[in-house]
Amino acid sequence: MNTLDKLIGWVSPLSGVRRHQARAALAEVRAFDAAAKGRRTASWKTPSTSANVENLASLVTLRDRSRDLARNNAWVKKALETWVGDAIGTGVRSTLESDPVVGAAWTAWAGTAACDSDGLSDLYGLQALAARCAWESGEVLIRRRWRRPEDGLPVPLALQVLEPDHLDHTKTESLKNGGQILGGIEFDALGRRVAYWLYDMHPGEHYRLGRTLEPRRVDAADVIHLFKRTRPGQVRGVPELAPIVLRARDLDDYEDAELTRKKVEACFSVFIKTDGGATSGVGSIGKDGDGRATARLSPGMIKTLRPGEDVSFASPTPTAGYAEFTRAQLRAMAAGSLVTYEAMSGDLSQVNYSSMRAGQLAYRRSVEAWQWLVFVPMFCQRIASWFIEAAELAGKRSPGAEHKVEWSTPRWEWIDPVKDMRGELLKIASGTQSFSELIRRQGNQPDAVISELKKDWERLSEAGIPISLDGLVQLASSTLEGEQMGAENKI
Repeated sequence: MNTLDKLIGWVSPLSGVRRHQARAALAEVRAFDAAAKGRRTASWKTPSTSANVENLASLVTLRDRSRDLARNNAWVKKALETWVGDAIGTGVRSTLESDPVVGAAWTAWAGTAACDSDGLSDLYGLQALAARCAWESGEVLIRRRWRRPEDGLPVPLALQVLEPDHLDHTKTESLKNGGQILGGIEFDALGRRVAYWLYDMHPGEHYRLGRTLEPRRVDAADVIHLFKRTRPGQVRGVPELAPIVLRARDLDDYEDAELTRKKVEACFSVFIKTDGGATSGVGSIGKDGDGRATARLSPGMIKTLRPGEDVSFASPTPTAGYAEFTRAQLRAMAAGSLVTYEAMSGDLSQVNYSSMRAGQLAYRRSVEAWQWLVFVPMFCQRIASWFIEAAELAGKRSPGAEHKVEWSTPRWEWIDPVKDMRGELLKIASGTQSFSELIRRQGNQPDAVISELKKDWERLSEAGIPISLDGLVQLASSTLEGEQMGAENKI
């Protein structure tokens, strides 16, 4: 019996004024409309369950449906490609600046397929693969694979990207040491992750080879579990499409029905009415495979009808509100899939420069939050620590050297480069932003850019080419002022 039921039982025996006062007190308990119980909320199921109880019971179904939409729904596929392109692009890059020996090994390892256990992608390709899987399936696993010195790699380390299906979500039990296994993840008595129970092969492939699936315990130090936590205590990730799976499916069904209706309408062009008996038809007469009479029309045809014949032409009726309904559904789908409506649909008919820029700013903040709060700490920093450990084992570390790792996310393309760059330069001039920060926001490393600039100016000076940084800035400023004056004159 909950608290409210106890209160109701307490009110019933009372009488008169006291009963009225007690009922008034109960009304105050339900002062929130959202907490009221009645016809409007009769079918609203809101269990007080934990994130893990909710997620583990639905993970497989959510993953399978999300992947199906990514394969077969054009809008969802576009949202996926857009988000991965903006969040990862050509890679979240880094340099190990303090140790040239380790830095050289990092460049040779991260920039080639040596880092991939499959030997197909460099580190930045693996980043895109991991981000794609995390968006589509809700989570992704990266397993550390040690390699032998004779393999000839820059460092004895390779990365294996695994879909979350490899993690046995059915394995949940209490352990004698006070820990527990929850959804295939083993925790110690203090709640720290100590191991993952992984299948050696994808559960969707084992039947082809006739093998029995048995999860194996893998130390947590050798596994990265990348997912976005949205509730305290959550141990498994949920696909980003979860809120819009049904909407996307219903929109698919609606468009299929509309397309079928249009195709049926297009099959009928002319209807012939007769009082009975044989008919001359309208076009050339023939028969179909079942022996039924058919007629075909051709351009410029003149046909004389017999007495009693009448012809009517089909006039397909347009679907009222089709465009508006589809646009409204796509806006909801875009909101649920973390991208803008314009990016998902390619429809720019209802935006201008200001609204496009404002929408992009909000979208960029969302992507940057995922980059710096999820991807960099969970994926990038762990990969860097693995690499440094492998470099030490390979003897590619200067004695006593400390490693400084800086990450640069992909640059955002400016909507109006001249105006935006002027704003960035004003930030530098006012001291609210460093030149290094500007370079990092462009997806580059400050030391690398400054070194290249120095070499370029020296080479230009040696060649006698009169180009200076001040001159370029003045040229850009004069160009901008000329554009502004032209705009004022037009006004």
